[in-house]
Amino acid sequence: MKTTRLLTALTLGSSLIFSGAALNTALAQTDTAQVQTAPAQSRLTIKQIYDKVEAAGYTNITEIELDDNVYEVKARNQENQRLQLKFDPNSGEIINTKTKNK
Repeated sequence: MKTTRLLTALTLGSSLIFSGAALNTALAQTDTAQVQTAPAQSRLTIKQIYDKVEAAGYTNITEIELDDNVYEVKARNQENQRLQLKFDPNSGEIINTKTKNK
């Protein structure tokens, strides 16, 4: 009787572990499939991002790079504070601003 319970518990436990792993894999694939990356054709160019940053009044633009499908820009605002700005690569809208020291 104890052996039967032990085998049943082991079988159920393995089934749950296997089901959880399979579900986790399926969810990970679904999440990855839902992440949309902007095709290069619809993405703004670095020059277009530079022009948007400059038009918004930022100066001393020292770096623009595309990282994780977001343009990251280092520049200074009107108060001469060093900033890191993040831009949507399709619309050119600012999605995040972070003040840097010095």
